[in-house]
Amino acid sequence: MGVEVDIELPTLKELQDAFKSLPNNIAAKHMAAALGRAIDPTYKLIRQLTPRGPTGNLKKAVKKKTKRYVRDGAGVAVAGYTKPPRGKIDSDRKSNERGFHAHFVEKGTKDRKTKGRVASSFSQRPFSVVRRKNGALVTKPKPPKGFLKGTSLGQQVDLGKMPVGGKAGIPPIETAYARQKSQIKTDTIKEMAEGILKATKEMARPFRGGKAQ
Repeated sequence: MGVEVDIELPTLKELQDAFKSLPNNIAAKHMAAALGRAIDPTYKLIRQLTPRGPTGNLKKAVKKKTKRYVRDGAGVAVAGYTKPPRGKIDSDRKSNERGFHAHFVEKGTKDRKTKGRVASSFSQRPFSVVRRKNGALVTKPKPPKGFLKGTSLGQQVDLGKMPVGGKAGIPPIETAYARQKSQIKTDTIKEMAEGILKATKEMARPFRGGKAQ
């Protein structure tokens, strides 16, 4: 015969009020950590749903980040794609800083055409053009690292369009957050409650002969 036990979890409002009663630096530290733990499954799902292209740069750009706001005693956590840093040319960026096409995969694009008769990756990543034995001209390195496409004088290069969610038709961020919506709420309450316990233990540590971090 089993024994049923009902455990009533605190509400998010009660947890927020509990964090407000803590010193700002401790509240910010443990709230950010708690939200980081709560959003971790969503971060992993975004990474799983992100298509791996020839370079793998977009998948490498999936990141989870937490930030403390000590002045307000608050913390936040987000998961998504890192924004390529400004001022760096493509060749100077790390592989996880080259997720500039994340928006295209997430939202898709309309039909795209160049303004001129040539489409090339040369300005971002220089390449050379070599002739094969069969007479064909190819870029070195090969696409997608080296890309060159041209058309007749007076025409525009048709780059086509990308569907929402890329070839798989699954927008990674929108899909991940939709699937994890209820779980995020449950995990947030659970982890914030855990955060309050950890914060309380940290505050009590000096009185027990330990050192606060």
